[in-house]
Amino acid sequence: MAAAEQAAVIGGFAEDISAARGMLEAGSLSLKPAQDHGIAVPLAMVAAPSMWCFEVGDNDSVFYSPVSEGPPPALRFGSADPLCVTRARDWTAEVARALNPQLGKLPDIESIMREALREGDDCHAITRAGNDRFLELMSELPTGIVADIRANPGFVLGIWMAWAAWKLHTSASEIVAIGGNGIEFGLRRRGETRWSTVSCAPPTGIRFNPQQTAPALGAIGDSALVDVCGFGGQALSHAPVLAAEWAHLLPPDAQSRASAIINAGMRVIDTDVVRATGVTPIINLAILDERGAAAPIGRGFYIVPPSLFGTGD
Repeated sequence: MAAAEQAAVIGGFAEDISAARGMLEAGSLSLKPAQDHGIAVPLAMVAAPSMWCFEVGDNDSVFYSPVSEGPPPALRFGSADPLCVTRARDWTAEVARALNPQLGKLPDIESIMREALREGDDCHAITRAGNDRFLELMSELPTGIVADIRANPGFVLGIWMAWAAWKLHTSASEIVAIGGNGIEFGLRRRGETRWSTVSCAPPTGIRFNPQQTAPALGAIGDSALVDVCGFGGQALSHAPVLAAEWAHLLPPDAQSRASAIINAGMRVIDTDVVRATGVTPIINLAILDERGAAAPIGRGFYIVPPSLFGTGD
């Protein structure tokens, strides 16, 4: 709700947060799955017109993901801090003006992501190497913007997400959309308009403050796209920090699971194998406070229930 209220203000639908809440509660503004509209949003973020997005695609298909407005507080964490509106509206516009003339320098996105894997990223929970590589390629950015982006390693995740959405649509993948809203986790199959869903639990993981007892939100966000394209939870063998942090929580096959369920030709989840074996993808996710907060309360992973890939919906 906090992210939707602020998105309504940024998009020009409401004058202030109070008016936005009234419109949402009255049903005069409705929320739709972003991926149904070619957009991939992180965690609790809500996209609205006027938001700057990364664009990834080719002559036939283009997909988008909102430009990250910075470290906490941020819309993607469900923060109600008014600073989020200023950042998501004004700071991202400044960044877009600086980035747009240089984006043509970027090589194939997947090649950058695979470079990042070799440096210890999983390209979802850990993105620092990829973010640094992006900044190296954007060599003419103002010093202040470079500092801001470097302080927010997740900045580059928006590019990875838009790429993953494009990858699924342009491959022969059965799955063309996947993600959660904190209550349900679901996927949409190629050629279908309806999502198949299951009730979702919070990610399993480690809290940043072990003494913190806030209730955790169920799995949320569109970033699961990255994991079903072979990164994130399917790239734990490249991310020793995560593998060690979650060693007592992960299933025994966590570091080899990709070889079992990723189609080597398409480099995306092979749903036939998933149905045959019952082995499902691991999705790396931040853990959010169910009540809304300026920052995540931990990080972990969500293992998609086998029933979601079954023939019965």
